[in-house]
Amino acid sequence: MKIHILGSGVMAKAMAAGLANSGFSVVLVSQNALNDTSFANEIYGQNYQIEGKNIILAFKPYALAEVAKKLTGKANICISVLARTGLKQIKELINAREHAICMPNLAAKHNASITPFLCENEARSDEIEGILEGFGKAIKLSNESEFNAASIASGCAPAYLGLVAEALKDALIQAGIKANQANELISGAFSSTATMLQSTHPAIFKERICSPGGTTIEGIVSLEKSAVRGAMISAFKASFDKQNNA
Repeated sequence: MKIHILGSGVMAKAMAAGLANSGFSVVLVSQNALNDTSFANEIYGQNYQIEGKNIILAFKPYALAEVAKKLTGKANICISVLARTGLKQIKELINAREHAICMPNLAAKHNASITPFLCENEARSDEIEGILEGFGKAIKLSNESEFNAASIASGCAPAYLGLVAEALKDALIQAGIKANQANELISGAFSSTATMLQSTHPAIFKERICSPGGTTIEGIVSLEKSAVRGAMISAFKASFDKQNNA
């Protein structure tokens, strides 16, 4: 299957890499020729033909109306990754037989994105899911309210966790571990945690790790004193409110 990605930024290239890894034929469509020759490139000027194509919108959200004016024909599938842009707005501006919105993350480059999505037509949801799973795991939501919350988990939470990872890496370096080893250790800790989360509630494996009077529970008590749990919930709410009030 051929996918035309309208955009050439970091997210567009991450999805392109993941889709290419999964055997899709990928074309990046941008206003100018790309210096990067990893993918086929097409240029849209005053008009760009989308008739029968499967397209992914991956440019800046503010450019939607301007880009929409340059698209001619009717796309087969139009998937949008534009932040704070609802399904209704995409349907009004982009002519396509099927529309969907989604929120991947940069792990798409490594086929590891978690991507919530919402589509207008249940009958074609499997087809859309097949495209999105070309760069990771896709989760179908039932309505826009669910999608808005899920998109914070997929799009913003990796940055929150990146902050945690950076802090733990700094702590290791302070303790005398070399930077490259610190990075490997923290990456491994995150991978191990992700594996446990697949089958075990976080409260349960946290309890199993914390032995009575041990080193782990001392760290947990310190985190609770710093209200880390509350800080994470507040961060999620801040991003969620920003998204819904934009």
